[in-house]
Amino acid sequence: MKLSFKCLPVGDLPYETNELATKLTVKLFENVPFLANMPNASEDESVINRSVSNLPGVKIKDKKIIFKEGPQYKPLLVAMDAAFNNPSAESLEPYKFDTFFLPKYFQILKRIKPAETVVNLTGPFTLSQKLVTKDGVQMLADKYYRKFIIQAVSIKALWIIHKIKEFSPDTLPVIMLEEPLLGKVGDVKRESEDVTREVLVNMYSKIIKKIKEYHGCVGIQCFEKCDWKIPIDAGVDIISFDAYTNPNNLNIIPEKVNDFLIGGGRINWAIVPVINEATVKALNLDYAYNRFIKAVEGLILAGVSERLAYNRAMVSVQGNVDKLPLIFAEKAIIIANQLSKKIPVFKRLPKPDSNQ
Repeated sequence: MKLSFKCLPVGDLPYETNELATKLTVKLFENVPFLANMPNASEDESVINRSVSNLPGVKIKDKKIIFKEGPQYKPLLVAMDAAFNNPSAESLEPYKFDTFFLPKYFQILKRIKPAETVVNLTGPFTLSQKLVTKDGVQMLADKYYRKFIIQAVSIKALWIIHKIKEFSPDTLPVIMLEEPLLGKVGDVKRESEDVTREVLVNMYSKIIKKIKEYHGCVGIQCFEKCDWKIPIDAGVDIISFDAYTNPNNLNIIPEKVNDFLIGGGRINWAIVPVINEATVKALNLDYAYNRFIKAVEGLILAGVSERLAYNRAMVSVQGNVDKLPLIFAEKAIIIANQLSKKIPVFKRLPKPDSNQ
């Protein structure tokens, strides 16, 4: 998988206006504009809200996401199934989502026509844990609910892919599935023997396959310690992890990571800390670079190819910056952008001359 960018846009932005968000996007992420999430501009702004809006039977009440069943939803679920199996601009439109930055984002795509663009959605495991049925059913343990989760994530991704292609046909949509709860897989598996590793891999693989069929690229992002073998085995293109707090998360599976990189996979090292204002205030590029090199070298010592570890690396901030003062939020993002340009590049060795 070839990507032209090495700085992955990550996290909620601190802006209250489209103008400031557009300025940052065009200045630092011109080659890979992203659908910014701006909770300070709208109280309803969140990745989970964009991921569940207009889904049949799903309601948000008192900050809880509730899945209601009943005969009134059956035609809607049938239509959702049809949209999943035969997606088109028309069949996907009922599941659209809206965000504060969306109109401006479409304008940027139309004007710049970038090689890639990034859109974040909630991943299937986290969605399954956030959705609550009236009977309290563990959604991954039931095939019916699992099918709903797979289709829900897929049609949201396919809708935005169709919109991106409408404004910029040659742009590659990079769908980043946020999985903040992926570290709880072990707890869920212990609670329900029906939730096996094979079930989880199969769930991810169906979503990834569907998105790739429509010319999208898929990343999984989790900033907690988790089992990265699951998304890797499912065929994900990018894994994005907190390399500042958990730099050794990948070191325990070097052979799996090496195979992932050989197959074209990418690793996003979320290495630029945004824990608090004091941390960002003291931050500089040299510190971020040294921290990045130390983390990557740890993976190399564990057994991953040095050339692949660096050549297939990208970097980002460690998480959301919307709670930081504007000057420090921008500082962290700028340092991540500068760091991406310092990632060492290892050129391939020339092929031996057959005449020698």
